[in-house]
Amino acid sequence: MKKITLALVLALFAISFNLQAQSTAVDKIFDKYNGKEGFTSVTMNKYMFEMISRMDTTAQGKEFSQSVSKLESIRILAIDSARNKGINLYDEVMRVLPSKEYKELMTVKDEGTDVKFMVREKGDIITELLLIAGGSDDENALIVIKGEIDLASIGTIARKMNIEGMEQLKNLDHKKKK
Repeated sequence: MKKITLALVLALFAISFNLQAQSTAVDKIFDKYNGKEGFTSVTMNKYMFEMISRMDTTAQGKEFSQSVSKLESIRILAIDSARNKGINLYDEVMRVLPSKEYKELMTVKDEGTDVKFMVREKGDIITELLLIAGGSDDENALIVIKGEIDLASIGTIARKMNIEGMEQLKNLDHKKKK
């Protein structure tokens, strides 16, 4: 009986350790700043997208509903620059991000601000989109979109959500149309 109990305890320990090890570098950045003064952290899940879709029955609402139908979550981390001078999310994320797991879509460098769009794929399907912005004190944000992502729909999502930092995602929509 003691051997069975010990085996169960070890198995549970191994499972919990494995789940903790699966936390991504991006998750660790969110965890580091989540709830701290001067940082805004927003997480929207699939149920939230479904609720928004049900509330807006216009043509735009239907377009948004289609755009988010295969998304799992959107997470946003933004810094209040007045309180957190000297923090550069771009540099911090790029230091810990496993570059072999992501492909770069686009980089924008403008007056001391760096913005990078990166994706993670499984086969031919984009499963994660990162927007990493930092450099100047005004533009520090990290946006993570998870699910089955259609890049053509990202601009629609950004326009409909109207959340600070999301406006950078419209750049992907314009890039796609060219």
